[in-house]
Amino acid sequence: MSDYENGKPAVDQKTDDGLQALANLWQQAPVAVPVPEAIRAQVGKQERRMRLYAWFEWIASILVGVGSVYLMLISKVDDAPWRALLVVVLLVWAMAFSVSNRRGVWEPLEESVRGYLDLLRLRLARKRRMLRFAWLFFIAELVILAVWQWMSVYGWLEPVFDGDGRFAFTWISVFALAMGAWSVWYWRQINSGEQQISKWQRENIE
Repeated sequence: MSDYENGKPAVDQKTDDGLQALANLWQQAPVAVPVPEAIRAQVGKQERRMRLYAWFEWIASILVGVGSVYLMLISKVDDAPWRALLVVVLLVWAMAFSVSNRRGVWEPLEESVRGYLDLLRLRLARKRRMLRFAWLFFIAELVILAVWQWMSVYGWLEPVFDGDGRFAFTWISVFALAMGAWSVWYWRQINSGEQQISKWQRENIE
């Protein structure tokens, strides 16, 4: 008579189905180190600041863009449509960079100390990228203004600067110096953040 007919299961209960091996591996796995509250707080603080800056950038860009285009279109200069188009192109370029530069910097890839530290490092890398873009954007604007002023000499466009342009050159120089001072301060903040990350890594991983 078969085991089934005798009321016994057809498969031996002592057969190794791999569960015990998995249990042994699970017991041998290292316990994950909990993420310190200081690291979580830093990530959360940065996230709130990033969201605030993002909202400010978009609102300011929309206001400046709409206002600039409106003032140019109602002005009496012949090349007003071209100036308005230039403003729109520059704003779209800046906003496209703003969106792409913040992609993937909101949440860690894994719930671990390494995952949080990698996220903080990625945010610092994006800050460096933003700093480089700010200078590229500024230089591109200067080149466009210089070319525009040069073309106005031949009557193709209206001049951007009236007279000899000393007043505009002074303000551009002041803005460049202020931007340089801000860049030095911002770069030092990035380096300070890197040192803090290295300290957390030594304390929690190494």
